[in-house]
Amino acid sequence: MPDPAKKPRRRQPRSLGREERTQALRQAIVDSAIAEFAALGYGGASLRSISARTGIELGHLGYHFSTKMELWQAAVASIFDAMPKPADQPVAETPAEARATVARLIADYASFCLSHPEHIQIVFSEAAAGGERMDWITRHYLNDIVSGFSHHIEAVHRQGVLKTIEPAIFISALVGISAINFALPPLRDVLMGGGIGADALAKLLSTLVEGPGE
Repeated sequence: MPDPAKKPRRRQPRSLGREERTQALRQAIVDSAIAEFAALGYGGASLRSISARTGIELGHLGYHFSTKMELWQAAVASIFDAMPKPADQPVAETPAEARATVARLIADYASFCLSHPEHIQIVFSEAAAGGERMDWITRHYLNDIVSGFSHHIEAVHRQGVLKTIEPAIFISALVGISAINFALPPLRDVLMGGGIGADALAKLLSTLVEGPGE
């Protein structure tokens, strides 16, 4: 029988292997870069400041990312890879599915804005500047996202249960209202008198596409 006087040995936490430590540090650098680029834009961000945010020497950052542009691309990819993809949702084939599809698209994007407001700040900053970085975001992410949303809205129109609204108008309203609410607090407070939660935002946006009597 075990001796009650002896204390049970605590299991030691498993130490991370070299590859796991490397990946963890790389992600920590990316997370710091996301915060830096969102707050200061590409021009205002610096690798030295991102290193300081991460708690490492500048040389350690250079081991993982050789250029500022490479790190910026990794930061943007990390954000957008976490976004629910409209193309992954099944296309509506009935009126009930049409309503559910719109509600799901709105709710997914509102929740994403709540958890990743940096994507709005970065995209808006690059859209204002124009150039190769905005082209990169558009090519790698925005074109597919817009295409996915448009495909769903067109399918919903065919069911005849929602207002006939151009996909571009729907997407612009979705992004604009979500951006103001989650990523632009000073403007939000002026226009909306304070923020609203993801559920309330989804309900608000759904009024843009609900048909009469819905």
